[in-house]
Amino acid sequence: MLTARSRALLDRYSLASRALAAVSGERVSREPGQGVEFHDFRPYQPGDELRYADWRVYARTGRLYTRLYQAERAVRLHLVLDDSASMAVGGKRAYARVLAQLISYVAQRDAPTQVHRVSGGSSRPLQGRIAMSATWSFIDESIGARGSGPVSGLKTFALSLPPQRGSGLALVISDLFEDAPLRPGLSALKARGLDAAFLQVVAAEDLDPPRGELEVVDVETEERRPAGPDEVEAYRREVRRFLERTRETVLRAGFRHLLLVAPPAGAAGEHAALEKEAFADLLRAGVLVRR
Repeated sequence: MLTARSRALLDRYSLASRALAAVSGERVSREPGQGVEFHDFRPYQPGDELRYADWRVYARTGRLYTRLYQAERAVRLHLVLDDSASMAVGGKRAYARVLAQLISYVAQRDAPTQVHRVSGGSSRPLQGRIAMSATWSFIDESIGARGSGPVSGLKTFALSLPPQRGSGLALVISDLFEDAPLRPGLSALKARGLDAAFLQVVAAEDLDPPRGELEVVDVETEERRPAGPDEVEAYRREVRRFLERTRETVLRAGFRHLLLVAPPAGAAGEHAALEKEAFADLLRAGVLVRR
């Protein structure tokens, strides 16, 4: 459950932006030529569509910014949670839980919101603050579950929905750690008419494990093997290549990709501190914008 301070703060925000704007045909224009309402700028990121770049700002400042739009009518949110074993590493589960609580609190105010476990199982679509406790209970159950790979489960999730253009936004919270191709899942999301945004949550120790003689444990398969400094360095390089490949694949599919590093377990202190950090990350990532 979120603190009263976080709820009061979130009441001033809505879900962004470009992902919602892609279904602009359903909305009333607030700005000439747009089916959605202009909300904010953020620095241009590789993969942003150039038609959303603000060239007037670029001419004045020499810096490229992307224009963010807020849907006139909120769309249905499918919040997809990774419940695989690798999310238990380095505080990722606790961080993902808070991210899901913050996002669902904002989304469910205005539109039906449904939470899905990537390994299977969904909450009922609910709308309105009165039903928040039911949504958060499902989030708690999902975070504590032990499911299978997030990438292979993504296609199954998408195909479980009826095809309908502009049927909603799928927001995926996962480390995406699975040796499986991501493209089939992305194609399935497109085939179902969904926009999507990926919050790829990793732990600091995923990116930079300690040096020295280690024993590497695959939390998905429980396989163990020794690893010296050379193997650790090779692992670090491969993780970075994996993250680059994943981001490129998601952006090429026309979806958003945001890499978030979970605070180490215990480092964020009390729950309120973790909420504050997650909220700041969602603002920096452009997931939340002012109403």
